[in-house]
Amino acid sequence: MGFSETNDCQPRCVICLKVLPNSSMYPGKLRRHFEKNHPDYEGKTTDYFKRKRTELLAFQNKIKTHVQTDNENALRASYMVSYRIAQKGEAHTIAETLIKPCLIDIATCMLDEKFAKQLSTIPLSNNTVARRIADLATNVEQTLVSIIKYRKFALQMDESTDVACLAILLVFVRYENIHSFKEDLLFCRPLLSNTTGVQIFGLLDGFFTENKIPWTNCIDVCTDGAKAMVGATAGAVAKIKEKSKEIRSSHCILHRHALAMKTMPFSLKNVMDDAIKIINFIKSRPLKSRLFKILCDDMGSLHSTLLFHTEVRWLSRGKALTRLMELRTEVLSFLMDHNVTLGEIMNDVTRLCQFSYLADIFSKMNELSLSLQGRTMTIFDASHKVSAFKRKIDYWAQCTTKGKFECFPIMQAFLEENDEQVSTNIVNEIIEHLKQLKNSFEQYFPADREVLLKDHEWVLNPFSVCMKPSSLSSSDYERLIDLTSDLTLKSSFNSNSYAEFWLSLKDKSYEGLSEKAKTLFLPFATTYLCESGFSSYAATKTKYRNRLNVEPDLRLQLSKIKPDIAKLCQNKQPHASH
Repeated sequence: MGFSETNDCQPRCVICLKVLPNSSMYPGKLRRHFEKNHPDYEGKTTDYFKRKRTELLAFQNKIKTHVQTDNENALRASYMVSYRIAQKGEAHTIAETLIKPCLIDIATCMLDEKFAKQLSTIPLSNNTVARRIADLATNVEQTLVSIIKYRKFALQMDESTDVACLAILLVFVRYENIHSFKEDLLFCRPLLSNTTGVQIFGLLDGFFTENKIPWTNCIDVCTDGAKAMVGATAGAVAKIKEKSKEIRSSHCILHRHALAMKTMPFSLKNVMDDAIKIINFIKSRPLKSRLFKILCDDMGSLHSTLLFHTEVRWLSRGKALTRLMELRTEVLSFLMDHNVTLGEIMNDVTRLCQFSYLADIFSKMNELSLSLQGRTMTIFDASHKVSAFKRKIDYWAQCTTKGKFECFPIMQAFLEENDEQVSTNIVNEIIEHLKQLKNSFEQYFPADREVLLKDHEWVLNPFSVCMKPSSLSSSDYERLIDLTSDLTLKSSFNSNSYAEFWLSLKDKSYEGLSEKAKTLFLPFATTYLCESGFSSYAATKTKYRNRLNVEPDLRLQLSKIKPDIAKLCQNKQPHASH
């Protein structure tokens, strides 16, 4: 009669594929359907209907597999698009309002409606993207936690306030990963009430307890030196040291450098204030700023705007003063028409000479600041750069005493252009400033710290050590002698980085030396990652997205760990978008 049964034991016609209710299971009703609807098939053999049933089952399986595969691909695509959105810090709604319509338009134009229809099944709504990003961030966090649970690591942390007036704590971690050191975001969470050391430690300790990370694995904490961080009794670092006596702490070299460069004689401070007044007179008024731009364009200037000076930005002084000196002719012409008093300052050769010196010295400090920024900066790298800068200050002071200013290129160019000689008063001011600057650097970067690091420099070149460093025991020094006598290891040292070389020895007979070297390379020298992290945070959480929980997005932006999308898809039931 041409019927087979469905999974629900209902009769299905193998010719028209119609499913009849259970009440139609009587032979008479089935025969009536066959004779009424398919009279042309009367007389067909049983084998013919069996073949039709086989074709029907194969077609059903094909449809089921195809639908399941499309849904799985749509789920995977949803995760991949969400990952891209988080990495770029874009709004979650961009997937549904821009990316998906663009994909459909491209598929319609370049392929056909069938492909466009498949792309429309990818779930990319605002809430879906937010959930996907949360899943991806959780996967990355779990991977990171599983690593640092069993390895030594160092921390850097800083606190700031966002656009929604939330106090945010950023914590980064540096840890050993096979034959190198990796840096990653540990967490980004709000401090709900006060920003005291107790609150900061409570948030950090809660994360460690929640993820079962032992405090004994932490060897160093780098902070910006704020009281809430380094207070002797209630500071976050003091509370951390109560958990483990072996943990060391350090003050960010970038912050120390920023504090050291604030030192300035009163006379030069007045010169700096005059420069800021001139810049603000033009830049803080939109009309004057537009008129100045027109003037610069008419004069064919290299630049058309001045730069604001902002105290909290480390590179601000050098950049603002350098731009002022580059546009001094244009500024003078503009001020003579709008503010004669400030114009007279820009027409004073002595004052311009002082401007040029400040532009030079702060530009040199900017070079040091930039060289201290970046990932993988170790305490040795930073110490060497600061030590070199101290020696440069001595050299600049010697040149200034002799009346030679070639070490200050902007000042030298100004003097040659105007055929001027530097007065004795200005020379004395420069020497006094350099002297104060050197004393300030000695205060924030004491020599005993450099001596201590120098005693550990065997990790930078173990093959040049001739005498036993005081930081090594006798047995360790004997191991070091064995190591330096191995020509194969010397070749490996010359061809690999410090980290790769020392970490490659951890499974050999030099494990003790490898562990000591690791504790010297792990600590952070600066809180650069926190500073750049807050920049990414501010770009992601804007006034238009001030209720966003930024941690998942920020983790995917800053983390070097790739989420396991295939694993996440296995644990999800694929559903197509409607």
